Amino acid sequence: MRVAQLVILAGAGYYLVRLAAPYWPAIVARRLSWHAAPLPLALGSLIVWANLALLLAAWTASLRWCAQEVRYADAARVWFTTNLARFLPGGVWQFASLAVMAGRYGLSAVAAAATVLLEQVVLLFTGLLVLAVLTPSVLHATWWQAALLVAALLGAIGLALPRPGGGGRLARWAGARIPGVDLLWSRLGAGQLVAFTLLLVLPWLLYGVAFRLLALALLDHPAGSWSFYVAAFTGSYVAGVIAVFAPAGLLVREVALVQALTPVVGGADAVILAVASRVWLTLLELVAGAVVLAWPVAPRRRV
Repeated sequence: MRVAQLVILAGAGYYLVRLAAPYWPAIVARRLSWHAAPLPLALGSLIVWANLALLLAAWTASLRWCAQEVRYADAARVWFTTNLARFLPGGVWQFASLAVMAGRYGLSAVAAAATVLLEQVVLLFTGLLVLAVLTPSVLHATWWQAALLVAALLGAIGLALPRPGGGGRLARWAGARIPGVDLLWSRLGAGQLVAFTLLLVLPWLLYGVAFRLLALALLDHPAGSWSFYVAAFTGSYVAGVIAVFAPAGLLVREVALVQALTPVVGGADAVILAVASRVWLTLLELVAGAVVLAWPVAPRRRV
């Protein structure tokens, strides 16, 4: 599997290089005349950090459904460590670090894993919904119908899945194979799931707005509407999530973003934005994680 993963990533990297090669003279010319606008870049960075805080708050709230009480600062240390571990090759490091950090702060590793999985699945679902709504008007593609179908199917399964105690065959199958499903699903009501889903639509919109601000910071009068940038970023991010073989969607997300942006902004600017957004978002996550992990730990109150 590791060899297959490396081969696929190498193929994706080769495809990205081939995709960018015809635009290289224009990219060099753009770099020679490049100047960044600090205000849109700073505003976009603040939006990304606020978005990370929102995702953390959503995960912290879901922990309470599993009767897990944790301080926000402690949850931030667990969440950021796990989030940064996804950049490591292989699919186990994120959950391995989650188990270690959860135990350190008195959380159930099973509950932590179940709630992280729930957040990832709901984010995938809401990303597909955003694509289904925006793609027909801004990307002029036909695959939005497939996104809508998959999103509707995931949502229907999630809402109709019987509780483990109710004797549902699908619920028993999931509970027997996925650790934490019994614990989480037995406490999760339909109203909570709907509210959680609506809340996790917001991160896609915020990421898209921040991506548009990045384009305004790096390019002179970039073409495309705000909804276009939301749809393009969401589509590329969802593609990276689905490509489980790629750590943090590496290369897959960039290829998808270049393909989505090129018809509107041109190939050279598409490559610049795809690479810049990866570097920018990674640096922002690293800075946020470093601040959280370096923050002094307040002593817990003894009961």
